[in-house]
Amino acid sequence: MASTSPFSSLQHALDVASDIWYNKINVHSWLIALNAHNNICEKSPSSHAFYTSAPSSAMDSSIEEIYALSVQYLHRHEFSYFTISSDWDANVILMDLKTSVKTKPSCELEWARRKQFIIIEQYISKFFQKKGYIRSTTESLEAQAAIKDFDLNKKPF
Repeated sequence: MASTSPFSSLQHALDVASDIWYNKINVHSWLIALNAHNNICEKSPSSHAFYTSAPSSAMDSSIEEIYALSVQYLHRHEFSYFTISSDWDANVILMDLKTSVKTKPSCELEWARRKQFIIIEQYISKFFQKKGYIRSTTESLEAQAAIKDFDLNKKPF
């Protein structure tokens, strides 16, 4: 992405990222990115936030089932199960895992690749916002012109 900057807008940066992610990166690179996520099965089931919120015997069995299904998911698809939701609802995750474990690996890879790109978009947007390159559309033309020439290659000093 740095080689294609400066970007004229956030949308321009997202378009470049999309082109790179979907058209220029190979399957091996996607798998590396997807495996960078923490897998639910890597931790003890009782260590998850949704476990501590409502302890009960029903919740315990749901957590154990999530744990077992996430191991199956990893073995079947060769990358970790992850969710893009910040709401770790055990019932939603369990329902999603039950479906995802049965999905064809090629279909699940496509879905995971799309979920990962949503995360990439969120990080790029946060980066632009943090650096002050996303502002109101009601700003002056001078402020918008300063934002337009955002360059990833430019040193901060």
